[in-house]
Amino acid sequence: MQALTGLIGRDALVEKIVREVRKGRHIILTGTVGVGKSALLEAVLARLDPQRRDHLPTAADDADGEAPPAARPDAEARRRHPAMTTLHILDHQAKGQFVAIARGLLESGVIKPSSLDLPEHYDELAPADIEWAKLKRHVNRLSIRDLTAAIVPAIHAHEGPILIAVDDLTDITPTLIAFWLAILAKAQVIGCASQKKQGLAKLWWKMTEIEVPPLPPEATREIVSTYIKRKGMLIEAPELFTGQVVKQSGGNVQAVRDMLDDASKERRVDKRKIREMRHQAGLRYLDFTPVMIVATALIVGTRYLAIGLGDTALYILAGMVAALVMALRMFLFRGAGKAN
Repeated sequence: MQALTGLIGRDALVEKIVREVRKGRHIILTGTVGVGKSALLEAVLARLDPQRRDHLPTAADDADGEAPPAARPDAEARRRHPAMTTLHILDHQAKGQFVAIARGLLESGVIKPSSLDLPEHYDELAPADIEWAKLKRHVNRLSIRDLTAAIVPAIHAHEGPILIAVDDLTDITPTLIAFWLAILAKAQVIGCASQKKQGLAKLWWKMTEIEVPPLPPEATREIVSTYIKRKGMLIEAPELFTGQVVKQSGGNVQAVRDMLDDASKERRVDKRKIREMRHQAGLRYLDFTPVMIVATALIVGTRYLAIGLGDTALYILAGMVAALVMALRMFLFRGAGKAN
């Protein structure tokens, strides 16, 4: 969807994040699942480095290439101000993230192959000549402890700035705090998390939190309108269709994508299909469970009180209220079942 519509409704937020990154701050983007944190991270990286290749788990081209100084008139300036090494980590699992960081540092020349228990003759190769496909199996076999022992010293020994963008930091565990704190001490980190888990306060304290809110209705409408035009969809009632997507998605980017992609498979979307469109992201239910528990407790307590006082009228009244609550409960649950 993003390829067709672009990143509508997020320009101001992208600019805010870019400003904070350029100040040297560590950033954590928070928000519900599917709200568009990863897309924002992509946009921020593209703004910071327009020449960056898309979806790379590896680093940008290293400043110290093999080209002779004569071919690079700014060679002295590059030595004095090394270019930033950028890693974009797409894996969501801890071990995969460690391997991706190791790969990025290896291909950027920040880490020596021998530090990853690779044969020493690899140290003599230029980073561009190292074939990851031949090394992947070996690096994957290393433990997290071995990867940490190679990654942290390499980052701290590197003279230039390093930016590590992690697509998902949600599953970080307390046992990994020491590693990430060591990374934050030298490299700059931007990450996404659908929730900030307890027990990681020392890590979150060092990161500036920027919450990613749902899309406003006007942005969702613009996305839907752009998608319909560029996809050439046949919609019987465009306004009704747009309103249904806005309502059912609740501003969740993934929900908008799901609904548009599903509708685009139809040759023609008529009014009946539009009214049948549903998505869990947009459904909101009021939980009556606590109310029902309190009401039941009050009814039981009142009946015991009536028995103790010998008040027949109060006992009968409590019984009538109990019957009313039971009837109300049945209708509420029946309505919720139809909504689902």
